Amino acid sequence: MREALLTLLLNVTSRVLLRSDRMNGIMEQMLSAFTFADGRQVIPSGKRRLSAVYVSAGDDTPAVLICHGIGELVEYWGKVQGLLKGMGVSSLVFNYSGYGTSSGILTTAHCEEDTVAACRALAGRDHRSIVLLGFSLGSGVGGAVASRVDIDGLVLCEGFSSLREAAMATGFPRWVTRMVPNAWDTVHRVGELKTPVLVVHSDVDGLFPLSMAQRVAEACGPRGTLIVIPGQSHNAPIFAPTEDYWQPIAAWVKQRSSEVPTERLPVAGD
Repeated sequence: MREALLTLLLNVTSRVLLRSDRMNGIMEQMLSAFTFADGRQVIPSGKRRLSAVYVSAGDDTPAVLICHGIGELVEYWGKVQGLLKGMGVSSLVFNYSGYGTSSGILTTAHCEEDTVAACRALAGRDHRSIVLLGFSLGSGVGGAVASRVDIDGLVLCEGFSSLREAAMATGFPRWVTRMVPNAWDTVHRVGELKTPVLVVHSDVDGLFPLSMAQRVAEACGPRGTLIVIPGQSHNAPIFAPTEDYWQPIAAWVKQRSSEVPTERLPVAGD
């Protein structure tokens, strides 16, 4: 019953946000600006099929697997993928089950299974390294699956300390949040990881306070790095991406790639 309620809340919230974007013109604006139609992919996740977009910056480049936020579509990430490509970082972003043309329904379990499937698909392209990046809701997904996939780092952008605290921060009454499982407890999950973690957060996020990001970074111990970006609203890094936000992330991703042991790099002809 508790899982069913959480699934209902996630789906309703997602549909409300997407409907709002459709009504206020944001969706049309993002779709019309999308320029990577030739990068569209279909990724199997169990019996489901996920819509995705892959953008290559070259064979000998690191790659980022992007877990997007709630109420977003892969097309929303076109500008970010373009920036990352120009910075020498390849990327794959996918729609969770029930999003866009992805089949199935949105559940926490499906989000995690979908991320594992997408990571497996990206690994098949033999990039120098793979870093998992979670944005907003995707930070919870990324933190939950990071220990189950072969990655060289984890980036959490505009994320939350736990799904329950995120729900309260966005206006859900405490009694409602207590009725659902705390599915994504990021602070707890990152404390168990061995991989390096980069936490990126705006000082004026407006949705999730900076204190959440600080707690996540502190939980990582010496493996964690916190970058505070000034003056960015919660969705600005996607809707109006800038080099100020994404260049430090790209630099960290490339640094992680440079530290990958030589024996793990793909061999020509493999």
